[in-house]
Amino acid sequence: MNEERVWYLLSVQLSGEATPEELEELNALLKQHPELGLRAEIMRNLWSRKRESPAVAGSHFDKHLQRLSNHLAVPALQFDNETTNETAAIASEPRRNPLRWLWAATAAAACLLIFFLVYTPATKRQAKAVASNTISTRPGSKSKVELPDGTQVWLNADSKLTYGQQFLGNTREVTLTGEAYFDVAHATSPETGQRIPFIIHTNSIDIKVLGTAFNVRSYPGEKTTETALIRGSVEITMRNSPDKKIVLKPDEKLIIKNDDATVISTANGDSAARSADNEPVMTLSRIRPYKQDTTSHFETMWVKNKLAFENEAFDRMLPELERWYNVTIELKNESLRDLHFTGVFENKSLADVMEALSLSRGFHYEIKGTEVRIW
Repeated sequence: MNEERVWYLLSVQLSGEATPEELEELNALLKQHPELGLRAEIMRNLWSRKRESPAVAGSHFDKHLQRLSNHLAVPALQFDNETTNETAAIASEPRRNPLRWLWAATAAAACLLIFFLVYTPATKRQAKAVASNTISTRPGSKSKVELPDGTQVWLNADSKLTYGQQFLGNTREVTLTGEAYFDVAHATSPETGQRIPFIIHTNSIDIKVLGTAFNVRSYPGEKTTETALIRGSVEITMRNSPDKKIVLKPDEKLIIKNDDATVISTANGDSAARSADNEPVMTLSRIRPYKQDTTSHFETMWVKNKLAFENEAFDRMLPELERWYNVTIELKNESLRDLHFTGVFENKSLADVMEALSLSRGFHYEIKGTEVRIW
């Protein structure tokens, strides 16, 4: 394969000049050579960062940003193995033709990678081989990414997804912190002809799928982990009870409390989840489409950039509002925590949302910059 062909196709894609045939060829080459996928993503990220420089503007960048964010928000992907100094140097360059700039940046990135492969001592190369790729989003932003196997992942605000360098082996495994919507691609082992499972690890549960679409919410500090299945089938294992499996069907949602839940077998052979105080910690319920948009569920409306709550407790809503608008909220009246709200907000400012909530429940609020007080 001519690697220069990949970088050329990537450059015309980002500058908005690629033909449908060239885009198809690029996708095929990246699937055939997943080792180039991470470098391609880094180049896309550098390109989006370049857009933030006041010296650079134009329709080519705008087209790329719209395509990359998939109409969600300004891209905010952070790649752990980016090189900060090189990024800063590129951002300070004078205005250039976007295509010529990408060629130069790509060549620099390629040379940098070759340098590390050739001149890094063997022990360091071995450490690099077992390293992980981590993609994250900042508070106040959301982004869509495609994994090397073709799986589509939408990352909600303040979320992180990690996968190993050997992602395309016999098991596809990722670790999620935060919230993400997965549309998992089918993958088959060339040796056995069997489907390769896709496994998501969170702090309290593991989720195993073969090909399906579902939403997972597992933020640090929250009391529960949620899995909502849209289509297909998933098998959930609680970390503290790895011998017990819970299989979800389409339109089902499993909520598990994170405080050391354990699955136990009852006398009649059924399973139940209990906490240390013997209280149920697992809830299985049905999800339903939003009545005004039957193609969406409340659990996944954030993918379409809609802030949605269905009979949600105020105490649980506040962290989501903080992540969505990148603010800090102080609740001065503890009695408000148990209030429940239902509503959908699309393209609304924080002030609009707070005004609507306060009018419906009669509380007061104040917004000062990135700080909000509620009483």
